[in-house]
Amino acid sequence: MRSLRPHFGAACLSILGLLAVPPAAVADGLLGLYAGAAVGESQVKADASALGDFKENHSAFKLFAGLRPISLVGAEISYMDFGHPHGTINGIPSNVSERGAAAFGVLYLPVPVIDVFLKAGLARVQSTVNAVFPGVGTCTVSVPNCALFKLDRTNTSFAAGAGVQAKFGPLAVRVEYERVNAAGATPGLASIGLSWSF
Repeated sequence: MRSLRPHFGAACLSILGLLAVPPAAVADGLLGLYAGAAVGESQVKADASALGDFKENHSAFKLFAGLRPISLVGAEISYMDFGHPHGTINGIPSNVSERGAAAFGVLYLPVPVIDVFLKAGLARVQSTVNAVFPGVGTCTVSVPNCALFKLDRTNTSFAAGAGVQAKFGPLAVRVEYERVNAAGATPGLASIGLSWSF
């Protein structure tokens, strides 16, 4: 039993050392787990091959969840729907749909009062481009299987973002901007959202 006493004493000192870690060094809650939703405006962009480029703004939303085990570092996953805007590609009636999932590493800057964060990771975005040349019978972009040009693509590529958030107990309000590489272009999403920490 004597040989166990030094080990027991060292273990007690180790536990006391862990308990002495300042609260600010550990995020609130169970591993800083949180979830939320956001709405905003996207800039939908796509390279429609030989037809040209598409670019329109549209309402968008996202759902997200993450964890923040320590105050400076976290991770987050999200589902983003950039919307389904209608517009033109070089005068040709068209529409584009972009949506997908992303995974980010998050770095929180040591700024007082509010959280300022940067994030980078990978996004897998599905893009669909439909275009109809005018004057071809009654064919329009709203008629199923009628588009004269259709391009479906799924890209997995780099994504990044930045934002700020203010916490009110377990509730946080965040404003952020994210950009991904998809459909031969870089669609982006500016959003405001709420999250809840568990």
